[in-house]
Amino acid sequence: MSGVLSLTLPVETAEHGLKRMLEQLHLGETITLVGAEGVPLAVIVSLQKPATVEAEPASDWEARWDALARKVSQAWKGEKGAVETLVEMRR
Repeated sequence: MSGVLSLTLPVETAEHGLKRMLEQLHLGETITLVGAEGVPLAVIVSLQKPATVEAEPASDWEARWDALARKVSQAWKGEKGAVETLVEMRR
């Protein structure tokens, strides 16, 4: 995660989906509950650590990228290569 999430929600919204919102928060992220006039009433700070995401083995990832590169190369029909085309498009 690139930054800490901070949400501001009306109390009425939190009443209906608080459990789901709490499950989505990571450690240190906050939800600020505001009243009808927009005045902050409470701040909820998550204390749960994010679930670990099982990383794909590097060799499998590289093999998939290589297969994709070969597929694109075989399907490429232009006179110029893909990199040359991208460079021209960015000019």
